[in-house]
Amino acid sequence: MHEALAAAQHAAYAAAAEVAYLLQRALRLTSEPLYQTAYTQALRTWWEQVGEQVSKQHLQADHALRRVRSWARTYLTAEIGSTQPGTLFDHALAHASRAAARRFLTTTGELLAEHAARHDTTLATVAGLDGHSVAAAHGPTGSPRSTTPHHTSAT
Repeated sequence: MHEALAAAQHAAYAAAAEVAYLLQRALRLTSEPLYQTAYTQALRTWWEQVGEQVSKQHLQADHALRRVRSWARTYLTAEIGSTQPGTLFDHALAHASRAAARRFLTTTGELLAEHAARHDTTLATVAGLDGHSVAAAHGPTGSPRSTTPHHTSAT
């Protein structure tokens, strides 16, 4: 996760530097570097939200990813449209922001799937080393078997 955050920050800084270079040199500024800057800044913001959840809220990385993914999905599906007509530039910025949210969801989905696969492999390895099988540790539905008896009482 830290690598992804660093990569997003680097990409955002590089895109902003490209726009600054074009402006300082009075070179032609096209929509591509502007779009790339808006896109990378928005993507960086999603990753920074994950970092904040880990550092300030003391969440595990996978929990932080899931929380921010939820926010990104809500952003993509529940955003209320503007009542004021926007310019083409406003539309382009909104498009870049939505594209960044979609990319964040794709990347984090892959990271979470890799994390789950590593976790499953670790469980299988530990179960094999202990002389137990994973099937013995789980019930017929695949859920972990409880090692504590269930007591029912009338209240």
